[in-house]
Amino acid sequence: MALIRAWLVLIVLWLACMGLVVWIRSLTRRQAIAWLQLARWAAIGAVLALGVAALTIHYF
Repeated sequence: MALIRAWLVLIVLWLACMGLVVWIRSLTRRQAIAWLQLARWAAIGAVLALGVAALTIHYF
């Protein structure tokens, strides 16, 4: 059962990646740059949130 679940997860991840690739290829250059800037800020925010959570757990 675990092997079937692992294969399903891999298939879903592969399909998500393929969908993302198709979507990115359909963007214009200006749209792609805007989305990359947004993704960069989202990643920075996620790292900061993880840092705050880690410090909160460590000190409190």
